[in-house]
Amino acid sequence: MTYEHGQQPHQHVRTHAGESAPFHFENRWRVNARLADVWSVLSEIESWPQWWPGLPVAVPADDEIVPGSRADIQVDSPIGVTLSFGIELQDTDPPNFVMFSAAGDLRGTGVWSLQQTGPITTISSVWCVTTRRMSIRMMRPVATWMHSRVMSAGHHGLVARLNRLTS
Repeated sequence: MTYEHGQQPHQHVRTHAGESAPFHFENRWRVNARLADVWSVLSEIESWPQWWPGLPVAVPADDEIVPGSRADIQVDSPIGVTLSFGIELQDTDPPNFVMFSAAGDLRGTGVWSLQQTGPITTISSVWCVTTRRMSIRMMRPVATWMHSRVMSAGHHGLVARLNRLTS
């Protein structure tokens, strides 16, 4: 996947000693909503737990969405393993693009690109991370399934949230 906004094609995060090989995930959500409305919901990080099942914690450390902004995230996997990590915004072009780094149980990068075509906004995400946690490393055979479940729940939650906001 290549990125909009002058970004280079994705390259896997480089592993450090004691880390897993990269976990690489790409997702695409399509929602029947204006780009500005989608950006508004996604940029309210503190509200993610209200609409995204599987993300019980999303606590921004900063009030703005600017490079250097940080947040603490917790993800509860479908098989009961909890992941805790921080994200730091590396680059942004509101309402079209964010790139962030992750550190903690997961280390790597994430990119979300948003584009509106007619009434549909498409959110494309790329998430490439490594881990030192052995319990997560051992889940590699089911990692894609678990990530897909969490992301699918997020997609459905986002649609429901946008429907409530525009009703």
